[in-house]
Amino acid sequence: MMASGDLTVYLAERDCEPIGTATMMLMPNLTYSCAPTAIIEAVVVLPSHRRRGVARSMLKLALTDASDSGCDKVQLLSHKRHRDDGAHALYAGLGFVAEAEGFRLYLRTPDVDRSGRGLNC
Repeated sequence: MMASGDLTVYLAERDCEPIGTATMMLMPNLTYSCAPTAIIEAVVVLPSHRRRGVARSMLKLALTDASDSGCDKVQLLSHKRHRDDGAHALYAGLGFVAEAEGFRLYLRTPDVDRSGRGLNC
């Protein structure tokens, strides 16, 4: 991940301990006047630190970085299971609009621990 110049990993810490992450990839684009598209994924905050502005702070920084990089569009994927846990409300509060249907195909079974977090990075 560190070798990719178009990938940014946001890490939120409290008392020198990681409590949240988000990733953003800038993708060149042939549409939208050839402006890059920012793709945000893996927005995760430890349950004990949720609803305290951690994800909002990371995402606001990511949106500023996307704008500063010349992006006209930011895409963020969120699983349907997060519709009722506050995540979708957070994204809507930041201006995201649920306007697309997403599709996913796993080419390999992802390694996950019991919390659903991926183990392969």
